[in-house]
Amino acid sequence: MTLYSVLVAEQPLPTIDCRGIEELTVKEMKLLYPAATDQVWYSLPDETLLVHAADESAFGQLHIFEWTDPPTDLADYHQKPYVYGIEGNWHAAFLNDLLVYMKKSIEPAHHAELIRYWVEDGAKLKKRTLSINTLELHHLEKLATEHAVRVVFTD
Repeated sequence: MTLYSVLVAEQPLPTIDCRGIEELTVKEMKLLYPAATDQVWYSLPDETLLVHAADESAFGQLHIFEWTDPPTDLADYHQKPYVYGIEGNWHAAFLNDLLVYMKKSIEPAHHAELIRYWVEDGAKLKKRTLSINTLELHHLEKLATEHAVRVVFTD
């Protein structure tokens, strides 16, 4: 099974990507890594686009994206029109970035909820209510340990 973390809302929310992943051409990669002549990409045409991350830790950083095709069982847990996937490892840097994002981007008028659930599990979610105005890091640290929860954000 897969654990999903999802934001749902009545109004659009901004997306964010803290991963530092970007598309670069082979020519740009050669400038960044001139000594990497032994790499497979080095022999590709200079115009070829590659996905680049400074290091593997980028894949654990916060990424909130508009989810146009979420798992079908997510509909069992909400009826809101806007759905955003949350990716990353729920470690200290991720949680700090998530806190900043939430404090800056979520307002009570959004009627936003954070849902964490196991796909195809069908488990009943524990419901929590948190004030977006008093949200603190320790709240998110606790959520990082919960896997069947719905958090409704209020004012």
